[in-house]
Amino acid sequence: MSDDNKLQIGVKASAEDKTITAGVQGNPDTIAKFFSGIVPDFIKDGVGILSDQVKFWRWNNQVNIITKAQTKIDASGLDKKQIPLKVLVPIIENSSLEQDENMQDKWANMLANAATGNVEISPNYAAILNELSPIEVSILDKIYQEVNKETDYQKRKNFQFDANKLKTMLDITEEKTDLIIENLFRLNVLQSPAGQGVMLGDFPFALRTTKIFEFTTLGYEFVKACNWVK
Repeated sequence: MSDDNKLQIGVKASAEDKTITAGVQGNPDTIAKFFSGIVPDFIKDGVGILSDQVKFWRWNNQVNIITKAQTKIDASGLDKKQIPLKVLVPIIENSSLEQDENMQDKWANMLANAATGNVEISPNYAAILNELSPIEVSILDKIYQEVNKETDYQKRKNFQFDANKLKTMLDITEEKTDLIIENLFRLNVLQSPAGQGVMLGDFPFALRTTKIFEFTTLGYEFVKACNWVK
């Protein structure tokens, strides 16, 4: 990519009127190229000049994430398709708040998957990712890597994990471990395993504990959507 086609972002602060302005130099082809064919009649808001510092910060994050997603798509050779707005808008809006580099990669992966159809993206995935911390995403990735070795759906669904091993691996307290797992339970990406051998009518008894847990189907598919494999 030539220098003329790169996005160059600058900030100018004025002590006199206490304002901060941000501008873009160069041809913003990265954004235009990405949205071409995805959003009908996409119109960029303004000409790249923003007067609010927070707005600029969020916009800068969006540019970074869109650029990452476009790079992945270009390398894959996959064609882009139109993304439903109920999927696209929450990704763009929520990702703009993310500072962590690894988390930005997850947003870019989700955006690239949505743009190519490489992985089906549910409208609720952006809300889930928005409520996760970097350490929680890291935990889900480690669980996903282990579970993904199993190709049989039923076996994969019943793959169980030990919270104590997780606690030791991350070197965190039991309270912190429970807090993380409970949040992942709340988001329905992890769950307590059903009891073995105890039935309530036709259904296994559900054991409420944070000491052992397993992926939900939603959790597995969500983490899959946050990864880019091509």
